[in-house]
Amino acid sequence: MPVDGDALVEDWREVHNAIIPTAPLSTDEVRERVQRNHLDVAYLGDTAVGCSTVRPPDGETDTVTVIARILPEYRRRGFGEQLYRRGLAKADELGATAVETVILATNEEGVYFAQRHGFVETERYVLDGDTIPFLTMRLSTHSWLSSTDTEHVAAIQREASRYAEGGVLHAALEVIAYALDEAREGTTDHVRVILHDDGSVSVEDNGRGTAVRFDAAGVPMVKPIMATKDLRFFEVADSPVLPDGRRRSGMSVVCALSEWVEHTNRRTEGSWTQRYEHGLPRGPLTKVDASGSTGTTIRFRPDPAVHGTEQPTLEALAEACSGFDATTPIDFLRD
Repeated sequence: MPVDGDALVEDWREVHNAIIPTAPLSTDEVRERVQRNHLDVAYLGDTAVGCSTVRPPDGETDTVTVIARILPEYRRRGFGEQLYRRGLAKADELGATAVETVILATNEEGVYFAQRHGFVETERYVLDGDTIPFLTMRLSTHSWLSSTDTEHVAAIQREASRYAEGGVLHAALEVIAYALDEAREGTTDHVRVILHDDGSVSVEDNGRGTAVRFDAAGVPMVKPIMATKDLRFFEVADSPVLPDGRRRSGMSVVCALSEWVEHTNRRTEGSWTQRYEHGLPRGPLTKVDASGSTGTTIRFRPDPAVHGTEQPTLEALAEACSGFDATTPIDFLRD
């Protein structure tokens, strides 16, 4: 619930000060924050169980800070997820190109929650007079809060003609770029691109496989690269330019404008595959037999209603890929 009125100010302050006793705030200080930040309180019935802060960009950058705090006795019950979702939605409204959070270093559950949802530590600092550091953590490439952002997918599809510029060739370059990202990190030394008779395109690499995380019950979640925005590229004015001269938008654009996509992911801790149709997952994440190797395979069939039915030639793909700043060998095959 947005903080509006004295009662909500007091509830927000009490939760904040209980969780961060090293930096307590007065009522007047909270009122001042309401004027410049977006503050929320989470309730269970009439009991305040959490609070959040969304700090708008400071004018120098488009970074928005989203902080969710839950009282210890109410953690692991979904309240943190709810506050983060609201905070990330507000960050979108504010035009954020980067999202950060701040957590007291001794809040081990909070740090774990942030790491599990895609935040990585970028800075530690200690306030004057304190001894316990705060951690600044930045959302890396994708939010792990959900495997699917349906509104993001729908927004791409509403402007399909704009996002489809460059056709299937550009879509293939978007996918190949991810494999080459892995190569730059030293985890991939070979990429294979296959044009299939059914009009689909496969991009395979022998890297470490897409990241996977497990919840407390051991249920896996693959990094949601297919149906959530890549914060580095989507609608980012200075995102990297691909060899065809068009900027990267991310894997989710390829997925949203494909009739179907199959994402097969092989890691040392297991292998899984997920099918998507028109940008959204169809069926559950399915475990597949280990092959003795690791890597990622993305096979996508471009939507004929968007891209038409013409495939790029192997020669066109090879020529375009020669423009990548990479030395990793790429094989081009026809099935």
